[in-house]
Amino acid sequence: MEKKERGGESIKKLQLAVDLTELKSSLKLLQQVGKYVDIIELGTPLLISEGISIIPIIKELYPDKIIFADLKIMDGGDIISELAFKKGADMISVLAAANDETIKAAIKNAQTFNAKVLVDMCAIKNIKKRAQEVEHLKTDYISVHRATDRERDGTDPLKELELIENIKTKKAVAGGINLNNFEAACRSTADTIIVGGAIYRSNNPASIARKMNKILNNVR
Repeated sequence: MEKKERGGESIKKLQLAVDLTELKSSLKLLQQVGKYVDIIELGTPLLISEGISIIPIIKELYPDKIIFADLKIMDGGDIISELAFKKGADMISVLAAANDETIKAAIKNAQTFNAKVLVDMCAIKNIKKRAQEVEHLKTDYISVHRATDRERDGTDPLKELELIENIKTKKAVAGGINLNNFEAACRSTADTIIVGGAIYRSNNPASIARKMNKILNNVR
């Protein structure tokens, strides 16, 4: 399985959202499941708790993985993205709700550092319209994302993904992805399937990650 994405690489990927709050527990999780995923996402809670200094630590331990810093940038696109890229992040996130100038600044820095930007549609009301606008900014990924605080409202991220199926920019889907809907996510238009709690809250994270890896490999 090829892990890195460069140039025209288009293989579907499994991204683990490490939304824990301690480096120690995150490292323990990665020891169990790291070999089954393509992208390691350093979640927002983890980055707030431990700081971006953990980026090079994870990168050194997992040099064959794409290291994604889920910064959720809303302002300061230039300085914040540069800080993360200098630490070795391969990809960072910017909120679609941010001004276009913020997104463009992050994209410019990504190009300088040979990295990538994912624009997160979290909390966007008109996903289709905003995705079309963001596509013109030449971002690398657009992600539909059911927010953690909306877990109980029944929102289906795969339905939201259908709203942007005609967008040519690579897509990611996140929020509520588990073994029950993972194969459907793999067969969707998403290029990256992001899974968090279904793995790290499991009594056996390695088993869940291994099963997802097998499903994805069968679809690839």
